[in-house]
Amino acid sequence: MRRRGFTLIELLVVIAIIAILIALLLPAVQQAREAARRSQCKNNLKQIGLALHNYADVSSGLLPPGNIATSVGGWGLSWYSRILPFVDSAPLFKKLTFSGAHPGWAWSGDPAGNQNGGAWADARPAWVWCPSSPMELSRNAGNFVIPNPHYFGIMGATDGNGFTNQSGRNANCCGCCGGMQGLGVITSGGAFGPLEARRLASFKDGLSNVLVVGEHSNFVFTNPIALGGQRIAQVNGTHGVTMGSPNLTRIEACVGCMFDRQFNLMTVRYAPNYPADINTTPGIGDNFGINLPMNSAHSGGAHGLLGDGTIRFINNNVDMLMLRRLCTRDDGQPLGEM
Repeated sequence: MRRRGFTLIELLVVIAIIAILIALLLPAVQQAREAARRSQCKNNLKQIGLALHNYADVSSGLLPPGNIATSVGGWGLSWYSRILPFVDSAPLFKKLTFSGAHPGWAWSGDPAGNQNGGAWADARPAWVWCPSSPMELSRNAGNFVIPNPHYFGIMGATDGNGFTNQSGRNANCCGCCGGMQGLGVITSGGAFGPLEARRLASFKDGLSNVLVVGEHSNFVFTNPIALGGQRIAQVNGTHGVTMGSPNLTRIEACVGCMFDRQFNLMTVRYAPNYPADINTTPGIGDNFGINLPMNSAHSGGAHGLLGDGTIRFINNNVDMLMLRRLCTRDDGQPLGEM
């Protein structure tokens, strides 16, 4: 008895059914993967929050300084370098030098910068990278390809939307490279600042009401990606995780001055994922715009770390008055729901 095989039509029907099932399954798989990446991104901020608190525990209640210059006004190391012992990276910390002309500048050819750039170039600090980010994890900082972190310390927020900083807390930034990034504004109302280590006790609004670190894990676009926006800037600069600042003064001691770039820090001026134009939007630039918006590849907003270690998702449509208050440690105003 001869067996009957599949006809061509039956085979095509089976293939079509399988293709439909795969098409239905793929979005679910992609959503599950993004959910896992988003969870890891939040965990990274959690780890940074724990490190900041552990640092404060052994530093008389002080957070690490946002950026500290060298005694000769050279580029010092960023706040990231100071929390290394508290993120299971003590061996890397021991390789670093905080002295020399430019310990934070791996492009300078200075022995200190070369030593630190070389130390970071050998590291794979997964806790500074959001897995959802489409950006390269490291960039050429001159003499070394070193990590570029996806999270920035918050210096405060600019005036606007009914919010006004306390007198003496505003200055200009950044005078290096011209363009729109030279029209930035920095403030000293937040958790981090140049030449300053904030005491947790100064967070008079309560640690749960102050945004300490914000996510910056995507490119800046001229318009929402869904509308075909043009990519204009990689938000985390060209000098990587080591770069701090050369400024030898606090903002309050030089109100209205033009400060140099403050790498790995930002002052909130725009909503998350704000559609910017590198030619017309003040404070925006790749090297380095201090008012680059918080942004991410997550749908609808970006993550932020609060002073008590909790993570809050900041919506793209957040009320900007509320966001400015959230970035200020002692404005004394209620926040309400985000």
